[in-house]
Amino acid sequence: MITKQCDKCNKTLEFSDSYAGRRVECPDCGDVNLMPGAPAGAAGDRAQAAGLPPDSGPEKEVMVLAPANWRAHPFLMIFTLGIGTLILWFRNLGNRLYITNKRTILRSGFFSKSTTEVMHDHVRNVQVEQSFLNRIFNVGTIGISSSGQDGVEIVAHSVPRPMQVKKTIDLYRPM
Repeated sequence: MITKQCDKCNKTLEFSDSYAGRRVECPDCGDVNLMPGAPAGAAGDRAQAAGLPPDSGPEKEVMVLAPANWRAHPFLMIFTLGIGTLILWFRNLGNRLYITNKRTILRSGFFSKSTTEVMHDHVRNVQVEQSFLNRIFNVGTIGISSSGQDGVEIVAHSVPRPMQVKKTIDLYRPM
């Protein structure tokens, strides 16, 4: 029997030895905890070895990304003489992609808000789309789908350094 205190609510969790090194949800608060006895090469070890916060412990922000409009749409910005800048700035004013050590969260909207999140344990596919121009300016679109849904749940446009974002998410995924 393995016992561990929940990282969020400090409730004592008890699971059989077969859960060693696995992630489990706390029945009280729903926080995902890594049970002790993780085998070498587990997701938390990979992230920590890369200099990022470990998968175990409380939730910590790893990255916060805002759309890179200038790099994603350089010709629109130049040819519209700033009007395109204002339109894209206002359209993406409240859009942020948050990556923590436990989940990825897309928050969008300024006046009315929308939030979508996917736990890293449930991520099944991370898509990165970049046109030739996007590759030159190092921006792209990221799509994240999980095991619980049919389609892509999170779609973030004009993301700076999309391959680095994908690698960061992959470090926290169980692979």
